[in-house]
Amino acid sequence: VEKIGAPAIGGALSGFACAPMELSMIQQQRFGSSLVATPGIIVGELGITGMWRGLLMSCGREGIFTAGYLGMGPVFSGKLQDQGWAEVSSKLGGSICGGIIAASLSHPMDTIKTCMQGDIKREKYGSVSQTFGTLMKEAGPKAFFRGWAWRTGRMCCAMGIMTECSYRIPKLLFPHHYTEEK
Repeated sequence: VEKIGAPAIGGALSGFACAPMELSMIQQQRFGSSLVATPGIIVGELGITGMWRGLLMSCGREGIFTAGYLGMGPVFSGKLQDQGWAEVSSKLGGSICGGIIAASLSHPMDTIKTCMQGDIKREKYGSVSQTFGTLMKEAGPKAFFRGWAWRTGRMCCAMGIMTECSYRIPKLLFPHHYTEEK
């Protein structure tokens, strides 16, 4: 539980940073304002609370994603090694399993968050539950999984890269903590 729970909590907390940054990014892409001006425009129009639109979904998405790459991927990898899989195969398998699960669970939250942050004036998407309802009416459950394959592929690759880095980089930076097995 702690191998997945601790990363989930840390990831969820990072949502407090991600939400206003992604909101600013989405609004900057939509309207072309500058990096510095965009948050000011949002606060000017909606008040400081406007910067937190989509916060709950951002925290949920980040919690699941982080639990995936810091928790599920390594846990699956270890289980596969325990079953006799080679190290490389188990890391790949763990990354794929963790990536698919994390992407599948977090993708609906990302979809809701992005819709909400793209519509900061709430013209089409209101609260989380209202956005959910709007998406369900438009396209049913598939509305929450548009782009799933791309996001899942990216997540599996990212988990594989992060897993490999977590094994190799510490040995390069701190070789005195690792002894060669002979």
